[in-house]
Amino acid sequence: MTRYLSTFKYIILLLVGVALLVLAFKGQDVNQLISDLKRADYKWVLASVVACFVAHIVRAIRWRMMIASLGHGTPTLLNTCYAVFVGYMANLAFPRMGEVSRCGVINKTDKIPIIKLIGTVIVERIVDLLMLIIVVALGIMLQFDLLTDFLYNNIMAKMNSGTVNLTVLILAVLILVLAIGFFYLLMKKKNWGIRNRIYSLYIEMKSGIFSIKDLKNKSAFIFCSVFIWTLYGLSIYLCFFALTSTSSLGLLASLSVLVFSSLGMIVPVQGGIGAFHFMVSEGLMVYDILKSEGLAYALLLHSIQTLLVIIAGAISVILLMIKSSKLSPDEQT
Repeated sequence: MTRYLSTFKYIILLLVGVALLVLAFKGQDVNQLISDLKRADYKWVLASVVACFVAHIVRAIRWRMMIASLGHGTPTLLNTCYAVFVGYMANLAFPRMGEVSRCGVINKTDKIPIIKLIGTVIVERIVDLLMLIIVVALGIMLQFDLLTDFLYNNIMAKMNSGTVNLTVLILAVLILVLAIGFFYLLMKKKNWGIRNRIYSLYIEMKSGIFSIKDLKNKSAFIFCSVFIWTLYGLSIYLCFFALTSTSSLGLLASLSVLVFSSLGMIVPVQGGIGAFHFMVSEGLMVYDILKSEGLAYALLLHSIQTLLVIIAGAISVILLMIKSSKLSPDEQT
């Protein structure tokens, strides 16, 4: 049953992503789009890829700091990089599956308890959410009129419609009822032992969640967090120069696109497909970039980042398999 539910969820999310992609490209001249991509200056594309790749490496370095504070040994940087790229590749198949996948890699290579690794990933996501909030706040402060108009017209105005409000209200009530029902059953069925399992999982995960307190170098952790997002912005900025239509955009525009693209990637669809393209192309319109030109940029940026993840993830899987095959039978077990 669980497998069928997972398959159903995968199909639904994929269909949502495809629907968003169709919505983003609706009414656009595909031939013109292809022509724009053919004329792109790919040396700038390569520079953008390098910046993105370095960001992933820095992410691995930051995660390694947190793992080291667990007290179960420190994985090599190479193993941590393998895990991060495998995780990113897994996210392309199923949203959020990558978080567990990369923990599974480190568990296999370094025998660190997976539940504690998941705790560190939870902290990572919280830190990334805080960084996103900072980036959004910084973008709004530096470009108040542009970003507030965009956020209002594309998010707030649509949320104010009666139909949307009613739908959100119904979903909220449904979730609340299900949550209350679940916890009621949890308290009544003592013989299930579910409460004990949940509590045990929390205790094991707790050390991972609070691993940030035991970091040996908190300043380096903060620096890595800021540097990761700076590299994301740099990747976006460098890619501007690949297309004539976006080559005149500056650093502030790259900050805005970082906000738009991050909001698009939050949508739980495979690899942000559709949502990323829609948000970036709509966002670039505030800089007088035509919808078709914005889509060409969004398609180029998303494609190179996805290709990077696929190649690096595939190489990581192959190298991990080779490394595993060289272990003795006892070590493999």
